[in-house]
Amino acid sequence: MEANPWRDIRLDVYESHMSDQSVGQLDLLRRITADQLRDHPSRRIGILGIAGGNGLDEVDPTRIDALTGYDINPDYLDACHARYGEAFGARMQLRECSIDRSLTIEPTDLLLANLIIEYVGLPEFAAFVAANSARIGILSCVTQQNGTAGLVSSTRYSAAFAGLASVASEVDPGGLTAALTAVGLSLTAQVEHPLPNGKLLTRQDFATAR
Repeated sequence: MEANPWRDIRLDVYESHMSDQSVGQLDLLRRITADQLRDHPSRRIGILGIAGGNGLDEVDPTRIDALTGYDINPDYLDACHARYGEAFGARMQLRECSIDRSLTIEPTDLLLANLIIEYVGLPEFAAFVAANSARIGILSCVTQQNGTAGLVSSTRYSAAFAGLASVASEVDPGGLTAALTAVGLSLTAQVEHPLPNGKLLTRQDFATAR
């Protein structure tokens, strides 16, 4: 597996940073995930950048046939399995991988891409979607607009994320819409979620032509 700064960030540090009162993202992402699942009831779900499984408590294992999580950090996947493996059993599959155009995903009715596109890059993410469009029903994305707050919010854990600057790029929602429209998807919904530190999370849902 290629070198990537996400492989060096411990899950407890990531979750502590994200749940810091000044950041407020962990709980918000859980609520957004609940909204995504409620708005698009699905038997087959895929999650890009599943990390430790934040939001999986919003999934009823008896109402799905398959849930596939993708992440570049094997320790995150181990933690996700420890937390949710018993509940989901064979319905849940976890894959260690990079998110890029070479990745072939399992067929999904709903694919979640929450705070992952910034670290893939918009051109590469659009190429990934184009390569997998026949395997995606609805694609629901969350991107972060930093404003004046910078890429990494200031907490006592911030130093652990310094390496992300080498792989991160801010994603403009309009640019994401244009890039995915160009590969055949259509925007169906857009919702903004402001954060306490001035940042903004934007959820956008796209439908494929499948």
